[in-house]
Amino acid sequence: MSSIYTVGHSTHELVYFLKLLQMHHINCLVDVRSVAASNYNPQYNKDMLSVFLKNNDIKYLHFSKEFGARQTDKELLDNSGQLDFEKVHHAPHFRQGIERLKQGIAKGYTIALMCAEGEPLDCHRFGMVSTALVQNGIDVLHIMKDGSLKTHQELEKELIKKYEKRLPRPDIFTTR
Repeated sequence: MSSIYTVGHSTHELVYFLKLLQMHHINCLVDVRSVAASNYNPQYNKDMLSVFLKNNDIKYLHFSKEFGARQTDKELLDNSGQLDFEKVHHAPHFRQGIERLKQGIAKGYTIALMCAEGEPLDCHRFGMVSTALVQNGIDVLHIMKDGSLKTHQELEKELIKKYEKRLPRPDIFTTR
């Protein structure tokens, strides 16, 4: 099975962030932020980051259109105006992004998807992008702040456990 990693830049210094990437042999970083800039962490602005990565033999790509969470197409929003991840999964630009990732894997790249949030469960890279990758037969491994890995399935279990008490429970009046 093919694999893709995800990572959040959080507030890490660039040297530590590079260590996280090198620890997992990442040679291609795909930035999934809608805007590749940060007021709080300017070291992760697109121009500076892409040069830093290039100098360390890591390819940088920005997939804002494909995987960014700030989509402007009204067809991709739900009734309350929020981005509907399921609709996004069927959008041509999203499907093209998935295909580009598959091509990158086939060419031998070890790819990590990057966004700002250090915790994957707090980021669209988990709910929107990683979920679709798993549905497309790609194994997703999330690089945590300490460099350890969690599988997508492990994080799904953590999410269910976290919200277990809020999930609807079947009763004698509920039909499936």
